[in-house]
Amino acid sequence: MCEDSPPETLLPLLIDGCALPAQNERGAPIAYTLRLASPAGRLLRPGENASAQGVRSGSHLWLTERSPTAPRRCLLGLPDGSEVALPPRGATLSRAWLLQALALLNPETYHRELTLLEQRQSTYRYVSNRPHCRIAPGETGPWSVSTERADVATLLNGMRITPGAPESLRDGDILTLGEEGLSLSITLIGDTTA
Repeated sequence: MCEDSPPETLLPLLIDGCALPAQNERGAPIAYTLRLASPAGRLLRPGENASAQGVRSGSHLWLTERSPTAPRRCLLGLPDGSEVALPPRGATLSRAWLLQALALLNPETYHRELTLLEQRQSTYRYVSNRPHCRIAPGETGPWSVSTERADVATLLNGMRITPGAPESLRDGDILTLGEEGLSLSITLIGDTTA
């Protein structure tokens, strides 16, 4: 049943089954999220069956309380499945920065991508070697993505972002660098001190 249900069907069952409170001490509803593999794992998308999102028999699902404060950390998911935690002040993404992260996280895939780059078959070729875009936390709000470049595409959930106009990021967003380029997943982790 789990694999064939969307998160909005699973959440009430899991909240009840784990005897978690549905309301806080003031009577306000508590918002929960459902993640795959770990508390910081990929957020399951609403309206899509869990099986279509990679949930299989034996998969670990994590039910976590959504923090009412702005997310403190942003994880960037690379196409090979590895994730890198962005520095608290954010990061400017370029091909070199992404490949350096890949080299640290997955050396075997890094070497394969270098070979594919030489053959002009790697999706990393669509990412600019100069600063492509920047992901950073806002002064008082959520993390955002921005670019100053009109010559290369930066897409947020399939929509091209306008140069000079930061776009707020949400947990589960997909950032694509280049028209047919590299897709990166966004995971926002709430304030763990709340």
